[in-house]
Amino acid sequence: MSAVESTPRSRRLTASAAAVVVFGLIGIGATGYALSQQVGTPPNAMAPSGGAGHSGHGGAPSPTGSTTGPSSSGSPGAHAGHGGPALADTEYHTPKGPLLERSRPTKVILPTLGVNAPIIDLSLKPDRRMEVPDNGTEAGWFTSSPTPGELGPSIIAAHVTHESKPAVFFELGGMRQGDRIEVEREDGTTATFGVTEVGQYPKAHFPSDKVYGSVDRAALRLITCGGVLDGETGSHVDNIVVYAHLLS
Repeated sequence: MSAVESTPRSRRLTASAAAVVVFGLIGIGATGYALSQQVGTPPNAMAPSGGAGHSGHGGAPSPTGSTTGPSSSGSPGAHAGHGGPALADTEYHTPKGPLLERSRPTKVILPTLGVNAPIIDLSLKPDRRMEVPDNGTEAGWFTSSPTPGELGPSIIAAHVTHESKPAVFFELGGMRQGDRIEVEREDGTTATFGVTEVGQYPKAHFPSDKVYGSVDRAALRLITCGGVLDGETGSHVDNIVVYAHLLS
């Protein structure tokens, strides 16, 4: 794989796009499922001390924005606080580490979890919400984010459960710092990422700046739901976010 100079297109996930992503990850499939229909609780992200819980692994800031409406139980619904989502930081940083040419992702592989899933494109629906995969076996790349390997945070989301069964990202909270993520790309190359953090956040305090904001290297964010299932809303109460940066 060849490294590449950064381009304006690859330098950022714009503030407007980041804001839309936060809104787009809310209220997806509001029907949900009854608690009695669901599989067991997916694994929690582990705090650095080894204890499970709601952790940003470094005190990620909470956004000032808020959203309403439940997400479906297995959809990667990301909620914020009151007043609309905080805009992501778009400050340009001098790139660190390797960068790759732009190329659409086709498959995500998580060796430690045994995940090998095709990737579809996710764009915005007419209501300005982000699409989600319509099944539990595919992941989706948000097309307004960089492709995996370009400068900035590339966003890949998938269900945690689907139709009362574990979906492709059911075990996502079980990833650990140092785990590898492989993303196969349309140009025949494979971008290999190393996990740096695994965060678990109540949906009311989703850290949009930390997840979607500009960074000084090629980065990846894997997003799904997590935590217990709320029997009243049919939604998992948390979000799981895996943070990683490009190794090669």
